[in-house]
Amino acid sequence: MSQDTRNLTLRTLDVLEALCGYAATGATNGELAEAVKTSAPNITRAMAQLIEKGWARKDEQTGRFFPRPDFTRLAFRVMADFDRITRRYDDMRRSMTGQ
Repeated sequence: MSQDTRNLTLRTLDVLEALCGYAATGATNGELAEAVKTSAPNITRAMAQLIEKGWARKDEQTGRFFPRPDFTRLAFRVMADFDRITRRYDDMRRSMTGQ
Protein backbone atom coordinates (compact mmCIF):
# COMPACT_ATOMS: atom_id res chain seq x y z
CA MET A 1 0.00 0.00 0.00
CA SER A 2 1.41 3.37 -0.96
CA GLN A 3 1.85 6.09 1.64
CA ASP A 4 -0.81 8.22 -0.12
CA THR A 5 -3.32 5.35 0.02
CA ARG A 6 -2.49 4.69 3.67
CA ASN A 7 -2.94 8.37 4.54
CA LEU A 8 -6.29 8.55 2.71
CA THR A 9 -7.48 5.40 4.45
CA LEU A 10 -6.54 6.64 7.90
CA ARG A 11 -8.03 10.08 7.23
CA THR A 12 -11.26 8.46 5.99
CA LEU A 13 -11.49 6.40 9.18
CA ASP A 14 -10.88 9.54 11.24
CA VAL A 15 -13.71 11.27 9.36
CA LEU A 16 -16.02 8.31 9.96
CA GLU A 17 -15.20 8.39 13.67
CA ALA A 18 -15.97 12.13 13.80
CA LEU A 19 -19.16 11.67 11.77
CA CYS A 20 -20.50 9.24 14.38
CA GLY A 21 -20.57 12.16 16.82
CA TYR A 22 -23.10 13.86 14.53
CA ALA A 23 -25.46 10.92 13.99
CA ALA A 24 -28.57 12.84 15.05
CA THR A 25 -27.87 16.25 13.53
CA GLY A 26 -25.53 15.48 10.67
CA ALA A 27 -22.28 17.34 10.04
CA THR A 28 -21.18 19.87 7.49
CA ASN A 29 -17.96 19.59 5.55
CA GLY A 30 -16.55 22.38 7.72
CA GLU A 31 -17.53 20.73 10.99
CA LEU A 32 -15.86 17.50 9.94
CA ALA A 33 -12.77 19.35 8.72
CA GLU A 34 -12.47 21.09 12.07
CA ALA A 35 -13.05 17.86 14.02
CA VAL A 36 -10.40 15.95 12.06
CA LYS A 37 -8.03 18.91 11.63
CA THR A 38 -7.88 18.64 7.86
CA SER A 39 -9.02 20.59 4.82
CA ALA A 40 -12.50 20.64 3.31
CA PRO A 41 -11.24 18.99 0.07
CA ASN A 42 -9.88 16.11 2.16
CA ILE A 43 -13.29 15.74 3.80
CA THR A 44 -14.95 15.73 0.38
CA ARG A 45 -12.69 12.87 -0.76
CA ALA A 46 -13.20 10.91 2.45
CA MET A 47 -16.97 11.36 2.35
CA ALA A 48 -17.08 10.22 -1.27
CA GLN A 49 -15.46 6.96 -0.18
CA LEU A 50 -17.80 6.52 2.77
CA ILE A 51 -20.84 7.22 0.61
CA GLU A 52 -19.61 4.75 -2.02
CA LYS A 53 -19.18 2.10 0.70
CA GLY A 54 -22.70 2.80 1.96
CA TRP A 55 -21.52 3.93 5.39
CA ALA A 56 -22.55 7.59 5.01
CA ARG A 57 -25.07 9.72 3.16
CA LYS A 58 -25.41 13.37 2.26
CA ASP A 59 -28.70 15.18 2.71
CA GLU A 60 -28.93 17.07 -0.58
CA GLN A 61 -31.23 19.73 0.89
CA THR A 62 -29.01 20.67 3.82
CA GLY A 63 -25.61 19.44 2.64
CA ARG A 64 -25.11 17.68 5.97
CA PHE A 65 -23.56 14.22 6.21
CA PHE A 66 -24.95 11.37 8.30
CA PRO A 67 -23.80 7.84 9.09
CA ARG A 68 -25.98 5.24 7.36
CA PRO A 69 -27.56 2.19 8.97
CA ASP A 70 -25.14 -0.07 7.07
CA PHE A 71 -22.35 1.34 9.21
CA THR A 72 -24.21 1.59 12.50
CA ARG A 73 -25.24 -2.07 12.19
CA LEU A 74 -21.58 -3.00 12.62
CA ALA A 75 -21.79 -2.10 16.31
CA PHE A 76 -24.73 -4.47 16.70
CA ARG A 77 -22.77 -7.23 14.96
CA VAL A 78 -19.94 -6.78 17.46
CA MET A 79 -22.35 -6.96 20.39
CA ALA A 80 -24.07 -10.03 18.91
CA ASP A 81 -20.72 -11.79 18.69
CA PHE A 82 -19.96 -11.03 22.34
CA ASP A 83 -23.44 -12.25 23.31
CA ARG A 84 -22.85 -15.49 21.38
CA ILE A 85 -19.56 -16.12 23.15
CA THR A 86 -21.06 -15.24 26.54
CA ARG A 87 -23.89 -17.74 26.00
CA ARG A 88 -21.40 -20.41 24.98
CA TYR A 89 -19.30 -19.88 28.13
CA ASP A 90 -22.42 -19.78 30.30
CA ASP A 91 -23.53 -23.10 28.78
CA MET A 92 -20.08 -24.61 29.40
CA ARG A 93 -20.09 -23.36 33.01
CA ARG A 94 -23.57 -24.81 33.64
CA SER A 95 -22.60 -28.16 32.11
CA MET A 96 -19.51 -28.38 34.35
CA THR A 97 -20.99 -27.05 37.57
CA GLY A 98 -24.63 -28.04 37.30
CA GLN A 99 -25.67 -24.42 37.96
